[in-house]
Amino acid sequence: MAGVGAFLFYLALHGEAKREAVRARFPRLVPLLKALGEAVEVQGETFRLVSPLRLSWFAPLFQEHYSPLLTQEERALAWERLLEAAHASAEAQEALLEGKGLLRVAQAFQEGSLALLRGAYREALHRYGEGLGLLERAALPFPATALALLALAQEGFRPGGKGRETARKALARAQTPFARHLAEALLAGNSLSEVLGGTLDGNLRGG
Repeated sequence: MAGVGAFLFYLALHGEAKREAVRARFPRLVPLLKALGEAVEVQGETFRLVSPLRLSWFAPLFQEHYSPLLTQEERALAWERLLEAAHASAEAQEALLEGKGLLRVAQAFQEGSLALLRGAYREALHRYGEGLGLLERAALPFPATALALLALAQEGFRPGGKGRETARKALARAQTPFARHLAEALLAGNSLSEVLGGTLDGNLRGG
């Protein structure tokens, strides 16, 4: 059904959305909800996705629906969610994304997070650096999620070094609970194991 993918993408970007905003974007809402079934949770006037964010389903949506037709805010959110999905996929041990084009950024960050989670901080820095380099060559700004993950790798590789400075930059531009949590937790002096453990908290997946 036309619009189902766009609806999923919209909810993934925003984490949750109010009925009024959803109806303004998707006037034929009832058929969309019927098509998606239990994939969308409705609580009062609020819609949210049930499935946790993963590259396995979000990367194809990003590839199809990310475009200049999105608002500037939504394009920025799309990148935040894509890199959040990359980290979540690394946590879940999903198969490595074989990305092409802009999705190569997500692949690099998934590889970086796999390294980060096993304590291979130098490799994590290298992989995250690859992803940031791809963004730079595409003339795209660095998402807060990218900087927050980079900060963790920097802190792991050299405690007391550049990590806190990078975390401050991430916090200054954070648009999602996930990026905000990573930056705030590192700046609060939490250990990397405590910070990374917190990324599994389902409360961080909201908008």
